[in-house]
Amino acid sequence: MAGETQTVEAVGQAGKHASGGFPPFDASLFSSQIFWFWLAFGALYVVLAALVIPRIAKTLAARKNAIEGDLKAAADQTAAAQLARLEADKAQAEARAQARKTVEAARQAQEAAAAKAEAAATKKANIKVAKAEEKIQASRDAALASVNETIGELAGAIVERVSGIKPSAKALDTAVKSVTGTP
Repeated sequence: MAGETQTVEAVGQAGKHASGGFPPFDASLFSSQIFWFWLAFGALYVVLAALVIPRIAKTLAARKNAIEGDLKAAADQTAAAQLARLEADKAQAEARAQARKTVEAARQAQEAAAAKAEAAATKKANIKVAKAEEKIQASRDAALASVNETIGELAGAIVERVSGIKPSAKALDTAVKSVTGTP
């Protein structure tokens, strides 16, 4: 153990002689520290400039290109969507116009068919009315003739009863026609 104590004392003595305080602040070491400082930062600069910064620049450029590509693709898709919307609006307007034309054509066809049917029905009704009027006129004429005949017979019977003279059929006919106003 005696050997160990001597070694510790020798190291302690050497530390007292060399001790000038904190080594980075020792002025005798400044030139060595500056040399290693420049060497370390120079090596770091070379590594950064040759390897790291180009990779970062390449990554940033790739990101920029990807973003620009995505923006361009989005703009293209937006333009395509707007064009598709305009085409859809145009197609919808054309479909509405075609539907209006179809409805108008159908309406006109229905109106024409209705007018034709109405004309046919009116013609049939007019024919039926004319036939009915002819029948009515014939019935009226027959009734008037019957009434005139009855009036003539009645008038002849009255004149014969009152005067005792039987009037002629021609005289009775003329008298009835003048009273009734029939020709």
